[in-house]
Amino acid sequence: MANDHKFHIAIVGGGIVGLTFAIALHKSGAPVDVDIYEAAPAFGEVGAGMAFLPRMWDAMRVLGLEEQLRPKTGAGKPFRFSKAIEGPLTVFGENEEAMDSYHRAEVLSLLTSNLPKEYRTHFGKRLVAYIDAPGQPVQLHFKDGTTATCDLLVGSDGIKSSVRGELYEQLAARVEGDDPARAQQLREYIPAKWTGIHMFRGLVPREKLEAACPDHPVFDGPVFMQGKGKYLLTYPISQGTIINCSGIINNPEGLGKLHPEPWVVYPTHEEFHEAYAGFSPYVHTVIDLIEKPTKWVANSVMGLPTFVDGRVALVGDAAHAMTPHLASGAGQGVEDGLVLAALLASPHARPDTLPAVLRAYDAVRRPFSQDILKRSYDAGTMLCLMSERTAGGKTGAADLAGLNADLNDITRWAWTTSSQVERDAALKLLAEYVGEK
Repeated sequence: MANDHKFHIAIVGGGIVGLTFAIALHKSGAPVDVDIYEAAPAFGEVGAGMAFLPRMWDAMRVLGLEEQLRPKTGAGKPFRFSKAIEGPLTVFGENEEAMDSYHRAEVLSLLTSNLPKEYRTHFGKRLVAYIDAPGQPVQLHFKDGTTATCDLLVGSDGIKSSVRGELYEQLAARVEGDDPARAQQLREYIPAKWTGIHMFRGLVPREKLEAACPDHPVFDGPVFMQGKGKYLLTYPISQGTIINCSGIINNPEGLGKLHPEPWVVYPTHEEFHEAYAGFSPYVHTVIDLIEKPTKWVANSVMGLPTFVDGRVALVGDAAHAMTPHLASGAGQGVEDGLVLAALLASPHARPDTLPAVLRAYDAVRRPFSQDILKRSYDAGTMLCLMSERTAGGKTGAADLAGLNADLNDITRWAWTTSSQVERDAALKLLAEYVGEK
């Protein structure tokens, strides 16, 4: 049976996740009319480098973007792991599969060029509230005083998501009278929480690093330079012309706390160097060459009890912002959109079954993405030489060989699984849910 209802979808947030969801809707054949609302004056992405692991290419093939993206990367190579303290830098292992790397701006530019022309984009639109009343379109209210309506609201508006804030405030308000403690618990999911991680970021032109340090290990591929409680990751982007640098400082006692703003500051080179005292000269050479380093608070959205409510759904960082250690945050957001688009293209998707559509989405994507969120945090503990394997400074050859095996175990899902499994599972659930009615 064909689906002849045309859903009006509002996507709030026009980053990589929001735009790939829009393209997924078009590719899926879902009968939709789409408006994209972006708070900024133009599409943009925070940060520079991003990695594509093998599972991400599965998503790009579904979106029809693989052939356009492949030429923009160099020869993919595995991540390598190295001990960068207590003597010369020593590479002790690597991932089983290669990764490709990009500048986020390059990916975003390609996505915007592939947006269906019939989809409308609106800039300077910051959502402040929505009303999801039975029997009426969802009403959207923006900071500039304008309003709009839709059949389905999808929040892809990042870690500070206003859609998540509204969704959980409304859930809390419904139970406030009967269960104030539960209402307070629900409101705890509105703000993002600190992971205990600070992250230094910066870019270095390849030619400058080659001149200063022609034997730097990054020229052989991505490399983690690791020490107790911290590491510096370097990898090439922009077809090898730029070296992306990410320095992680792990403070486990901060996990789950609220970190005051600002979440991004501009540290001095002295502060950056001091954070990596005792590390290999390869680390400090990179730090010297970063023109304007930044230091970020790495926050997360942990353990949401639902990604949906009524005719509203959360995707990407709005639902499951995670640490960067598995290079999978963006990929998991893209997969959210693929599953939701597949459900909306199903002949079972109708105005009266939208709650079932979102129920199937939540049942499949929430446990999977939250498992990756936990894996990412655990991988950070391993990469910072803070796991049981390397506790107490155990970094002998056998310890590091075991650590290499652990890191491959925790990332193997990215090489050996396909998001098609989740799409199939969600469609099966939707059929079951509709059959229950």
